[in-house]
Amino acid sequence: MKVLICQHLSLTIEDFEVTYLETFKKETEPMGEEIFRILNNVFESVDCYWHECLPGQETAFEISEQKLREEVYQALTKLTNALNF
Repeated sequence: MKVLICQHLSLTIEDFEVTYLETFKKETEPMGEEIFRILNNVFESVDCYWHECLPGQETAFEISEQKLREEVYQALTKLTNALNF
C-alpha cells in the first residue's frame, strides 16, 4: 500500500481515489489494526475531498486538495513508521 501511495502522489485526486479503492479491495494479506486505521483514514479523507473546497474553508465533511495532500502525506509517514521502512 505504501508503494501505491508513493507512486501516485502526482495523480489527480479522482484517479487516486479509484486506484486506492481498487487496490484496497484486492488486498489479500491480513493487516493489523494500526495499518487498517491509517489506510481507512486515508479513504475517509479522499471521500471528504471536494474540488470546489478552498484551503481554509474545510468542514468536517469537505476538505480541499491541499488538506487532502497533507493528510495523505501524514498517512505515508505513519505507514513508513508502522511498517519499519
